[in-house]
Amino acid sequence: MDGCWRAVYRIGFRLARLWWWLLNPDHHGVLIAIWLDGRILAIRQSYRSDPTWPGGGLHRGEDPREAACRELAEEVGLVVGPDELIPARRMIIDWDFRRDHVSVFELHLKAPPLLMLDNREVVGAQFVEPRALLTASRVSPIIRAHLEALGYASPPTTV
Repeated sequence: MDGCWRAVYRIGFRLARLWWWLLNPDHHGVLIAIWLDGRILAIRQSYRSDPTWPGGGLHRGEDPREAACRELAEEVGLVVGPDELIPARRMIIDWDFRRDHVSVFELHLKAPPLLMLDNREVVGAQFVEPRALLTASRVSPIIRAHLEALGYASPPTTV
């Protein structure tokens, strides 16, 4: 059954990207950088090839901090209170054929969490060195900008 859901996510994401390409809509969302011992949580979604962070879109009238808590619970089974999230930055970036208005939050953990992935939308998660995310070819420009602002340099490109 999970395999069917992953196929639905892949097809749905491709259709959504086509829709975004046609309309170039504004999108309001959140991303959460989860830190543990100098490493950051990277998740793998069933419909994208490159790693990302937990996050997603805001529901109508939803506060970004509340959306971040909801997305953490939905994507990795992590239940946190809004006061545990540290607002890090707000960015507007054109990516994936839409204008993304994103609030980035940080969460600093003291112990490894018990992550519960749905194995449908999110199929993998691990804590990695921040520079490892910068080696992905299509990592979100929001993730790239946030990590670079924190002092993590992108690896040099070879020609």
